[in-house]
Amino acid sequence: ELRHGRLAMLAALAWPVQELLNPVIARAIREPIILAETGGRSPSVLNGGLGIGPVPFFIAFAAILIAAVDARSIQIKKEVGDENYLPGDFGFDPLNILGGASMAARRDMQEKEINNGRLAMVAITLMVIEEAISKTPVVQLTPLFFKPIIMYPWFQQFMDGAFQVSSFRTG
Repeated sequence: ELRHGRLAMLAALAWPVQELLNPVIARAIREPIILAETGGRSPSVLNGGLGIGPVPFFIAFAAILIAAVDARSIQIKKEVGDENYLPGDFGFDPLNILGGASMAARRDMQEKEINNGRLAMVAITLMVIEEAISKTPVVQLTPLFFKPIIMYPWFQQFMDGAFQVSSFRTG
């Protein structure tokens, strides 16, 4: 469940980010916009587009990477033994978040990660279903989450009114 949660957290982040950044990056490197063939929606089984451009190669690379992580997990479990093995702990902690933490603290952090992973699983499932039913990209369905607040006219008017006094000097 921990690994699935981690994948779901990455997917919940990557789904809208690719819808936002794919056109920008494609124009910058002068490549065709992959999302144009799916109507701006992320490639998926329900949306189609899994055979477009580099998508199949990325899926194959991701599968190989997941297999390598699983193989490493089995190796770590054999090295430390069943009693000392903490599922999902690959010794990769570049920010040293769990440095010096007890086993109880590590398990507590892992429980929090599982809860966030469960939420991400629900979120990515809803994103997929939303796009499949509405045929509209999730970033267009929920613009409040993906459009900077400074771009809304009501916010601009509020800021103009709040700071108007300080913008004009009197002699």
